[in-house]
Formats: sequence, C-alpha cells, structure tokens
Amino acid sequence: MTAIPSISAAEAVRLRMLRLGLWDPRPVTPERIVSGLVAMQAQEFPYALWSIAQRISPADRPSAADMGVAYDLGSILRTHVMRPTWHFLAPGDARWMLTLTAQRVLGISRIYFERAGLDAPTLVRVTDAFAGAVAGGRHRTRAELRAVLSAIGIELDGNGFVYALMFAELQRVLISGVTIGKQRSYAAFDERVPPTFVAGAASYDHENALATLASRYVATRGPVSVKDMSAWSGLTQADCRRGLEVALERAPESLERVELEGVECWMTPTDADADAAGSVPASPRIDLLHGYDEYVMSYLETRGVIQHPDFSAPGTPDSLLHAALLDGRVVATWKHTLARRSASIELRPITPMAASVRPEIDREVAEYGRYLGVPTELSA
Repeated sequence: MTAIPSISAAEAVRLRMLRLGLWDPRPVTPERIVSGLVAMQAQEFPYALWSIAQRISPADRPSAADMGVAYDLGSILRTHVMRPTWHFLAPGDARWMLTLTAQRVLGISRIYFERAGLDAPTLVRVTDAFAGAVAGGRHRTRAELRAVLSAIGIELDGNGFVYALMFAELQRVLISGVTIGKQRSYAAFDERVPPTFVAGAASYDHENALATLASRYVATRGPVSVKDMSAWSGLTQADCRRGLEVALERAPESLERVELEGVECWMTPTDADADAAGSVPASPRIDLLHGYDEYVMSYLETRGVIQHPDFSAPGTPDSLLHAALLDGRVVATWKHTLARRSASIELRPITPMAASVRPEIDREVAEYGRYLGVPTELSA
C-alpha cells in the first residue's frame, strides 16, 4: 500500500491562509468572497462584515459602509444554515445549501422548539404568518414580526421567538432583508434567492449537493479531515465521507489524501492549485480576525495547527473573543470600541510577542481604521 504523504503544520497554515483569502487577497466583490467560501459564519455582525472585506485586496476593499450597502442589496445574505448558527451565503448558494442542511439542523434543534412551546401546529401558524407579513417585497423587523404573531394570539418568550424565526429560515420562508434604521430585517426567501439549485440544476440532487459541498470545502480550507468537515457543516461524518467519495468519482484527480500530525486529511493538489502558489506576506504579519472567522471555525480535529508554537493561554474563555494572528498562528485576542468619530482596539496577548512586532500591529490597526472610516488606535 502506498504511504500517505505528510504535510507539516507550517505548510497547512500557509495553504489555509492563502486558500481562505487572508493572504494574497484579490480584487473581487463581497459576493464573490462569500460564494468562494460557500458559507461564512456570521455572528457578531459588524466583525463578520470585516471578515468578508479583509479578503478583498486593500486597493479595492469596501468600507464598513459599503459592506452595509452590499448586505442591504442582498448581494450577501444571512441566515441559519449549518450547525445551527448564523452564516453569510451568496444568493446562488442559499437554496441548495438550505435544502441540504435544513433537516439536519431541524433535528438538532427540535428539543429547543419543544421546550419553547413550538409544537408542529404552532410552527405552521407561525410560518404562515411570517410568510404573509413579508409577501410583496415587504421587509419586516423583528418587532414587526413579533406584532404579527401577537395579532393571531401567539405570544413567545425571547428564545421561543428566535427559534420561530430560525424555523422559518430553515423552511425557506424568511431570509435577511434590508437594514431599517438600526434594525436588521427579514424578507421573503423567494424574493431574494434565485430559483435554481446547485450549478443551475432545475431540481435538487442530494448526492450532487454533498459532492459540491465537499469539493468546495476542501478546495478552500484544505488540508481538512472528515471530522473537520462534519464539525463545520453540521452534517454527519457518513454524509461527509459520501460527499468526498462522489467528488472523487466525478473528478479522481481533484482531491489528494495527506497526513497532518497523524490525521488523515484531504486537500486539492498543490501543483494544480493557483491559490497554493499565492504570495505569502513578509514576517512578521499580523491579521485581526473575526472570532468566528472561517480560519478558526472550519476545523475541529486539526484546529490545533493554528495555535502559535509558544501558545501559553489558560483553558478559560477570553472576553475579547476575536483572534489576532502572527504569521497565521493565534497569539492574541482583540475587540474594538467604537465612538462617534474614532475607534480603539484592545489587544490581549496570549503568548509573548517581540517588540519588533509592534509596527505590524499598528499597520493592521490602521488598516482596520480605514475600513471603519474613522481614526483607530491601539488602546493602552
């Protein structure tokens, strides 16, 4: 039997940073970024928009205001689609992705629906009410949708209302709408999403969707294991293996099996992968990432390679949440504080950093400030 070639942790970091678009960003649109990555986790909404923008070349990078416009126009959509949690999707991917993952998410969430008093008849009434409220191009805030339920005698606590909205999203009734004042709204799914399935197919094919998801996941995040894909997608490991099998049946040379720190992984062959030969920035390089960035959330079994070799953080949660990378490895956490005409960045190292890194920290803070559109400094 032929031995599986090994890949080092350093090479895995390089490939992931390039393939995920964090190094060597391209002059593309926000929709192209989201579509390229299939789905991007999208809690912490302002940081999640930065996660898209930072993957666009600096000369072409949209500002925070520009990203808000792209969101309002529906160039990028936000909904519950995997695990379950918020994700950004491109309009062309929303229909087949939800068709693929919704039943799995509903199965995981069913106990929470039941605890909130959302039995099957109530969910039907709720979904019908939401559908009527957003019909005809109307975009509704949460407050407006809650009032719609109250009008038909359905009163839900906070969690119950959130689960009701999520159920309607998974049923392809609601999806993200425009921003109304400072409130994000919901719109009719069919009015924001094209009526096509994966690759323009007229009807849905489960195995085709699994293969598409597997091949696109591996191409943008490899090297990855089956457990990584299962944790990222929320699908079973059996489904993930089947997706890889079908992808290989259809294009036998498209995926390569490798070993990363003793774990069997899959990746696209580097000699056929333009992203693998992208430009690696000079060291030291600091990147400020959204706490749920795909570089952090796309892995489970092989996530450890993104930790700095000198990582010395205790095993307790960090209130700053977001991840700062040094040469592709997590070395600190951060958050922003926004004022009317300025912003500050609090940075908390979790492993010692040399003084020579400070100019690179200042560069990335300034880049984030340009994105925000206000002077931004590192707080003391």
